[in-house]
Amino acid sequence: MKKLMVFLFVAGLALSFVLLNNHSSIRAASSPIQLDKNDPFPAELKELKQYKVELDGHTPESGFYHNENIQINFHDSKTFDWKSTVGMKYVFVKGGNSGNLYTYDQEETMGEELKAPKNNGGQQPDIGYITFYYEEDAVALFENPVIGNGADPWIVRHTDGYYYYTNTTGNNITIWKSKTISGLQEAESKVVWTPEPGAPNSAHIWAPEIHFINGKWYIYFAASGGDMEKQRMHILESETSDPFSDYSYPEGTTYGKITTPSDKWAIDGTILELEGQYYFAWSGWEGDVNVRQDIYIAPMSNPWTISGERIELTRPEYDWEKIGEPHVNEGPQFLRNKDGQLFLIYSASGSWTDDYKLGMLTFTGADPLDPNAWEKSPEPVFEKDPEVGVYGPGHNGFFKSPDGTEDWIIYHAAKFQGSGWDRNIRMQQITWKEDGTPNFGKPAATGALLKVPSGEQSGTLTPKLPLGHKFEAEEARINRAQIVANTSASNQAKVGYIDFEDSFIEFDVELPPGDYTLKVRYANGMGEPSSHYVSVNGDSAGEVTYQNHGWDSWYFAEKEISLDSEENKIRLTKGQSFAEIDFIEIVPNTPEYKYEAEHANVRNTTVLHTLAASNKQKVNFTSEDSELEYRVKVEENGTYQLNFVYSNNTNDTGSQKVIINNQEIAELAFPSTAGMLESASVLVELAAGVQTINLSHNAGEFALDYMQVTCQKDSSDQ
Repeated sequence: MKKLMVFLFVAGLALSFVLLNNHSSIRAASSPIQLDKNDPFPAELKELKQYKVELDGHTPESGFYHNENIQINFHDSKTFDWKSTVGMKYVFVKGGNSGNLYTYDQEETMGEELKAPKNNGGQQPDIGYITFYYEEDAVALFENPVIGNGADPWIVRHTDGYYYYTNTTGNNITIWKSKTISGLQEAESKVVWTPEPGAPNSAHIWAPEIHFINGKWYIYFAASGGDMEKQRMHILESETSDPFSDYSYPEGTTYGKITTPSDKWAIDGTILELEGQYYFAWSGWEGDVNVRQDIYIAPMSNPWTISGERIELTRPEYDWEKIGEPHVNEGPQFLRNKDGQLFLIYSASGSWTDDYKLGMLTFTGADPLDPNAWEKSPEPVFEKDPEVGVYGPGHNGFFKSPDGTEDWIIYHAAKFQGSGWDRNIRMQQITWKEDGTPNFGKPAATGALLKVPSGEQSGTLTPKLPLGHKFEAEEARINRAQIVANTSASNQAKVGYIDFEDSFIEFDVELPPGDYTLKVRYANGMGEPSSHYVSVNGDSAGEVTYQNHGWDSWYFAEKEISLDSEENKIRLTKGQSFAEIDFIEIVPNTPEYKYEAEHANVRNTTVLHTLAASNKQKVNFTSEDSELEYRVKVEENGTYQLNFVYSNNTNDTGSQKVIINNQEIAELAFPSTAGMLESASVLVELAAGVQTINLSHNAGEFALDYMQVTCQKDSSDQ
């Protein structure tokens, strides 16, 4: 077995290889192309995959088709709607002697009321067959954090196909609008409300939430006139159904204030609809002094009016809820499973501590105003993970994937250990346990690449990431700059204070001569772009520019460089303004690629979060039913080496059956590695095109990090 060098670590790089920025939509083309039997189909259709549903002679049945990738809902024999996890480019609907060809953009995954064209007599014909045309692309990825600075996030995906997002700004209400999760950082935004100076809600504007109720948008937020001990909940109502429209206070309110008759300190309000009745939940003080924050609920007569006394649902009582003074329960959020079972997820302990976390109440009764109808979990459901440097995860929201098949959590976390209220915004999928309760798992590491929500992008192939060579800034030669311990950075350290004309970081790089992409992992919180000058072996290579995303919010900047010897010195020198550096990666312009295990299709496995793994994740095979499937595309016929990078912390040898395109090829052994990463490989013959490579559990336990596919020689040479 071959020990893997640390420099083959592949961080979450080269997002340009995997992030797709096309716009998605849920609407079909408004004017389909009508084709009769003599009309030629567009030439592009010949290059696309197709799936045909024959309907002639039998009643159409609604349901899932094409290995559950397409869902069709027939209204009758003439009209249907569809959804798909595969991004369709065309859908042809045949009826009589002609058909309608509907066209779609790359990320459009849904069509409404499709039908064949009317016949010459003006009657609507029955559908004879439907053909879906699509292209196989790689799954799109995004990197956490999705937003470099922020706290108290809230997001909702509306029926127009857009995500609407907001968080605490402190002095206004801003809404962001994006087609994709990966586009939130640069999304279109609008300040929809700014308070009147001196108003009782003009300061400390916290934790806004936007809800669509009865055709209008309502924004709930906490605020005061400047005295934080007078925080109260307030509400705004949109003028139209457009979330970017004007907002005003609902009629009958005073500055939109929403409160109970006792009128106590209140923040983090949210709304619950249950069997036609609305309820308001929030975090507040029992009295008029900040002794403790509890979570309350009260009935509502409309979206802006509380119609009864508050009822306490939970107060800090377990040790894990009492870290930091005063003790805190806050940020209530309601969550339902597919069967409608209701949960209340809340944040516990001080939000300024590393131990901020999530707790859970389960609704077990009939009346949400009955405290005995809620059962409190004795353990937290989501908390810090020092193994991957994530601290203080909390104050969350929930949303569905575009196709409705996945549940996701959005939350803020500390940028680094001890950073307090310096936070960023993250997202990840949640799953469900057999008993119907949510499984939040552990927080994904900073910089880890995750699959976008299902239906946001249509990929069917496992994305490939380039293998690069990583060089830590704190291990380089440093002049008039400082190494700073920081748990948000790789290797727990960064280089900052690169403040002078002669400040520089110089890396010794031993790589073959050739063309490379220099990728610099940086943080810039200056409020404007900054830069460093780059030199290679003393010669200027230009300037690399860093966009502003906030301090300790790590992003990549790229620059093409050439190395002219085996031993090279790459220097970054202070340029415009200021930035901090985590590390650099050097990626060959003709790179080798890896396929991460966590980006494959997996079944009965567990994703382990660890800084020791590529992409800070690996997939653990523990069950006899564990299975993993890659779908990869090779460009030519030939002999390929499949190299599986793994770890095995047991004393036994694990084994896996390697199955390619449903044919068993080999059985691979995975001996104990004593915590190290090693590799197991097999040579196989592959034809050009898409390959399905399956690992089926045979015996033992091991964790797969990633797979490399390397062409050895053309099969015609044999």
